[in-house]
Amino acid sequence: MPIKGFKSLCDRHAACIVSKDKGNPQYHRGNNRTRAYVTHYQVDGVIIRTGNRCDYLLLNEDAGNAYLIELKGSDLVKAAEQLEETEKILGLELSGYRVHYRIVANKCKTQEIRSSAYRKYQIRWRDRLIQKTGFIEETI
Repeated sequence: MPIKGFKSLCDRHAACIVSKDKGNPQYHRGNNRTRAYVTHYQVDGVIIRTGNRCDYLLLNEDAGNAYLIELKGSDLVKAAEQLEETEKILGLELSGYRVHYRIVANKCKTQEIRSSAYRKYQIRWRDRLIQKTGFIEETI
């Protein structure tokens, strides 16, 4: 169900939905091959104006999937915290959806990816988390 009071950034059956911040190279591209009903929102500064929050929310309304997307320079632990806090704040709006986490970093050091602080999120979220450097392109 679309987020009440906010306009989707994409067309209802958009074939490709791109989450990208101006001036930053990293992006997330969701390919909507089945032309499902999708909605896309900027969370940071629009839906949630203060505190920890991720950058974008992409909803596949037909499949019941919600993608919380964080475009980050390099701080993976901070990115994970932002995703988790966004899910808590939007809990009612996301009930009924399978929530997936996406972190697109500009650069990541191996020691950060393997840090115990970040590993706890990887273990807890298992297959719901995808983290890559540069971009993520996936079928939604």
